[in-house]
Amino acid sequence: MMRRTNRTLPRRLAALSAAALLGGALLVGCGEENGSGAADEPVAGTQTDGADSDVSSSELPDWAPEILTDGDDNVTGLDFTDIAPLSDELLVEEVVTGDGPPVEQGQTITADYFGQLPDADAPFDESFSKEPFSAPIGVGSLIAGWDQGLVGVPVGSRVIMSIPSDLGYGDAGAGADIPGGSTLFFVIDIVDAV
Repeated sequence: MMRRTNRTLPRRLAALSAAALLGGALLVGCGEENGSGAADEPVAGTQTDGADSDVSSSELPDWAPEILTDGDDNVTGLDFTDIAPLSDELLVEEVVTGDGPPVEQGQTITADYFGQLPDADAPFDESFSKEPFSAPIGVGSLIAGWDQGLVGVPVGSRVIMSIPSDLGYGDAGAGADIPGGSTLFFVIDIVDAV
């Protein structure tokens, strides 16, 4: 089961051009085809009305860490102080809801991301200080948490996700930075989907 809440907020991402954002590392969001969970499962969730300003940490759900940003709204860190116990469910919160069309299974998304483990002081990978990357969504090219959690999210959105191990890198992990059994937290800005 996945829980999703939508909030409508101003957009920073609309001005970014997907044509200038080709390539980039796929380490964080990618993985081998994962048999745990079908990417075409329906997305369950609730809708709540949001304010017309940035979501403060007090408005985020109790499972979500505070999102730290620089003056240009680039994600620079996550503060896990006082978050709820880790969940074994995929949790997705639209911190900013974009005004673009919903991402569809099979499209190629262009996105910025920031990934961090809850017990780490630094990201295991991020693209906000580099270039966004592009990859097919919902077809097994990325970890199952991305495939299931991003399909249906409007282009221009910023989401925060808690991805349980079985929808991430499982018991094998991903190198030294992501041990087996890890819950992954991501902040993802969806720049484009074609």
